[in-house]
Parts: sequence; structure tokens; C-alpha cells
Amino acid sequence: MAGIGFELKKLFARNGIILNVRANLYASLVVAGPTIMGGVLLLGAKFVSGLGGASNHQQDLIVVIITYSLLFSLLLSSLLLFVLARYVADMLYIKAYERILPSMYGSISLLLAVGAVLWSLFLLFSKVEFRYGIFSFILFSEGLMVWIQINYVTAIKEYRSILIGFMIGILLGLGVGLMLVMLKLDVVASVLAGACIAYGILIVDFAFVLHKFFPIGSGNPFRFLEWLDEYPHLLFIGFFSTLALFAHLMIMWASPWGKSVVGLFYYAPQHDIPALFAFVTSLVTTVNFVTSVEVNFYPKYRLYFRLLNGNGSLNDIERAHADMMEVLKQELLHLAIRQVFVTIFSVIVIGEVLVYFPLGFTSVMIGTFRVLAVGYGAYAIGNSLMLFLLYFAGNEDAMWSVIPFLLINVIGTVYTVTLPEAYYGFGFVAASVIYYLVAESRLFSYTARLDFFILTKQPVFLAKKRGFFSRLVGRLEPKPAEKYPSAAQ
Repeated sequence: MAGIGFELKKLFARNGIILNVRANLYASLVVAGPTIMGGVLLLGAKFVSGLGGASNHQQDLIVVIITYSLLFSLLLSSLLLFVLARYVADMLYIKAYERILPSMYGSISLLLAVGAVLWSLFLLFSKVEFRYGIFSFILFSEGLMVWIQINYVTAIKEYRSILIGFMIGILLGLGVGLMLVMLKLDVVASVLAGACIAYGILIVDFAFVLHKFFPIGSGNPFRFLEWLDEYPHLLFIGFFSTLALFAHLMIMWASPWGKSVVGLFYYAPQHDIPALFAFVTSLVTTVNFVTSVEVNFYPKYRLYFRLLNGNGSLNDIERAHADMMEVLKQELLHLAIRQVFVTIFSVIVIGEVLVYFPLGFTSVMIGTFRVLAVGYGAYAIGNSLMLFLLYFAGNEDAMWSVIPFLLINVIGTVYTVTLPEAYYGFGFVAASVIYYLVAESRLFSYTARLDFFILTKQPVFLAKKRGFFSRLVGRLEPKPAEKYPSAAQ
């Protein structure tokens, strides 16, 4: 996010309506581009298979295989995403650039080793045809690599080339799928092959960009595991927040709306399609978090910590803290106002327009979209508050903001499934509202005593934590005195 912020400052520094529109458009593409392109891949795959004469069952099979492969690869990789983000930030701070790429390949290797076993077992019991299972396995493995690469890509500034690579990958993948379909080959296998090619192109593009900025590096590729001992909450934050975001979808697959496409591959189109469109309405907050919050808040944040870590007087530090909190509150208010406006617009206007899309929206699906749009709006604000807690290193508070979101989402969705279908989606709404309230309470409670938390958490005598993962890394590569400090340093 900081890298994007630096780039945006150059754009927003120029005056003029057209230049401001350009900066906002750029931020939207950078932040929402991957999500939108993922949706384009799913809709494009359905369209291409339709051109090839695929039956409804075949089209559904393509969509669920792509969805399951990418969704569960994201869930597995989420265990390390926040930890790796912290590790990369620390390596950039101490200028240990040669340790960045080895950690990426180490994390990918670890996830592939675990994921290959888990996904193979799932496919074994899923009863899907072997050839389709091969494509699912490839796409799952590619998904693991792409999610990890994206985490590292945020540390550099070549966002235009990355977005272009994303667009080229998806479009070429769909093009290859269409060509194979036109050659009268198996429709399902053709489209899945195109999806695999699309993500393969992304992997190559991201690797090229990353190697352009970072050296190949050296050292233990699993050194990042030591950060799990130092920051254990980040592992749970990453996994719980990702699981909470998709838990209601997976529960609905087992609801009366759920259908089995083949074996263990379920879906609930009456819920999934409205959920996809409702989620898009929350992207306005994600984009604004980068534009207005990152660009306006970060200078105040940096000044406060520079005074705290340097020679700032007590009066200067207190003034900087007050200014930072004032900007934080202003930006959160603006963030909430924009999201509320978009949510109301979505409920009133977009809800009426969706029925004209050739996606089979019924009155029940329109109602589900409206309910979920409210839920995703509350989620977007709550997630922004949680991210601010991570900014201030309030990792434990961030974790205890995410846990109620997950629990209430699961319990609430399971309960609403037992009610009439008019109540579907309200479990997610309740969970999102609780997420927002808990995250807001913890953020402002934490920042009110920020000086205390920062100063009292520093050890009197510096000691490296030797937990399970640190000992494991030590066994993997015994080495002499280190050139760079560990996570504890």
C-alpha cells in the first residue's frame, strides 16, 4: 500500500480536474483490477463455453472448478500473507534486499508441498473426471504462487506493467480457450486449459517484474518462519479474515439453495451471483483507503513516529499525535460517507437494473443482492479499521476484531439457513456490523494509549525469541553469526 501511496502522491500533487480523475482512475485500476479481472475470467469462461455449445451442467462445472481452485488456494496462502508482508517490510527497512526473493520462493515451496497433498486428497474424493482434476490441480498450484507474488509486488512501483500483464494473461487465456473450443475439442477441458494459461502468464509476468527490482539473493529461504514466532497473531489474522469473508458462501453451498455439480463440487447460484456483484460495491472503500487515507494519513503517521524515535520534544510528539488522530478520524468519516452512498445507490438503483442483465436475476436474487450489499459495505469499513490497527502494530487487537466476524458469520449464516429464504444473507450482515463496531472500539481504545503501547512493549534487554519455527529454521541451516538482525531486532 505504501508503494502505491508514493506513486499516487506524484499524481495527486498535480492540479486540475482531469489529472485528479486520472489519479483516481489509476488507483481504482491498481487496487480493484485483480478482483475485477478475476470476475472477468469467470464470466468470460462461461461465455466462451456457451459459444462452444456447452450444456448448463458443463458451464457450471467450469465455474465451480475455477472458483474452488482459486478460492481454496487463497485460503491456504492466507496463513502466510500477513507474516510475509511484515517480513518484506522489515527487510526493506534494513535494506536486506537479497533476502526478499528467497523468502518468496521458500514460502511458495512450502505452500505447494502442503497444498499438493491436501488438494490431491480433495480431488480424489470429489469424483471429478481425472482430466478435469489435473487442470484443477494446476490452477490451484498457480493460484498459490500468484497470491504470494502479489504480496511481494506491492513493495515495488511498476503497477502499470503489472496491470497490463494481468489483462494480457486473462485475455490470452480466454482467447486460447476460445480457439480450442472452435477446434471442436472438449469444451470443459479447453476452457480450463485457457484459465491455467492465464494464470501461468501472470506468474511469469510477476516473476519478471520482481526479478527486475530485487536481486536473486541468498540465504535460508525459510528464514521468514522466524517471524511467526515474533508475530504469531498475523497468521491468525490472515487466515481468519480470509475465511470469514467467504464462510457464508461455503455454508450456502450446503443450504437448500446449494446444488452438487459433481461430487464434492457444490455451488448456490441464487446466492453466489448476487454475492459477486455485492462484493464489487465494497471496492469503493478499498480504492479510497489507498487514495485518500494512504496519501493524506501516511505523512502524519510518519512524522509522529519520526519524532517519537528521534529527538522530538514531548510537546511536539503530543501535537503530532493529535494531528495524526484528527486526520485518521476525518479520513475514516469520508471513507464511511462514500461507502454509505454507494451502498444506498446499489440498493435503490443497481438492484433495479440487475434484472436486465442476462444472468438470470430473479426477484429473490435481487433481494439477496440488496442484503449482501449492506453487509459488504459494513465489512469494507470494518476491514479498513482493522488494517489501521496493523499500521499501529496492534496485532492482538486486530485478531480479536476478526474472530467475532468469523464466528458470527458462521453461526449467523447457519441459523438463517434454517429460516425462510427471505432471511438469507442477514447472518453476514450481522457479522459485518459487529466487525465494524469491534474494530472501531479497539482502534480508538488502542490509539488513545498509543505512546504507552509503543514504549512499554520495547524490551529492556533485547533477546531473540527462540520458538518452534526459529528452532526449525536453525536446524534447516546452521550458520554463523548473522549479518542482519532477526525479527526480534
